[in-house]
Amino acid sequence: MADNIKKEETYDFVVDYFTEKKIASRYSWVLGLMEDYIESEQLEGKVKISEDILNHVIIDYFVDIYRLKEFQDIEITHDSKIYAYLIAWILRHKPLQILVDDSEDIVFINEMFVTEMLKGYLFRNPKNISIVNASREEVDNFFDTLLYYFKYREYSAKNIELIILAFGAGRGYQFSADNPN
Repeated sequence: MADNIKKEETYDFVVDYFTEKKIASRYSWVLGLMEDYIESEQLEGKVKISEDILNHVIIDYFVDIYRLKEFQDIEITHDSKIYAYLIAWILRHKPLQILVDDSEDIVFINEMFVTEMLKGYLFRNPKNISIVNASREEVDNFFDTLLYYFKYREYSAKNIELIILAFGAGRGYQFSADNPN
């Protein structure tokens, strides 16, 4: 990974602030998620990860987080910001590249990937909860609409973060309704 991060003069401050190790770790984490997604969706040979583009995603992400930390005096970046800003940059730069001509079903591969990435984040805690059939339609509709939103609507890291926080608030509200005391 260290070979993939091109330390440009203009971004020395980012590397100095976050350390090359942390930047490399984030790069490896996202690369691993993408590799797992390609494998799980059986897209080997149809989709590749452009490591050069992913490098830009990670640098732009860290520049944004640096600016947020400086401006808002944030000490520790909340997971919702991490996911929101990564997703926004993945959607902007599109590091997942299509290799085949017959690609209608994967033309929105980056949008599909980040939707699954976000689903994994939102359902990570607790992991072992399955969606009851009575609620499945609402949950599926949420993620179908989210995918549509990433494909066709204007988005920003800020409103992706709000979506993440709203989902968490809904979960908290439902827990309170189910456990009134």
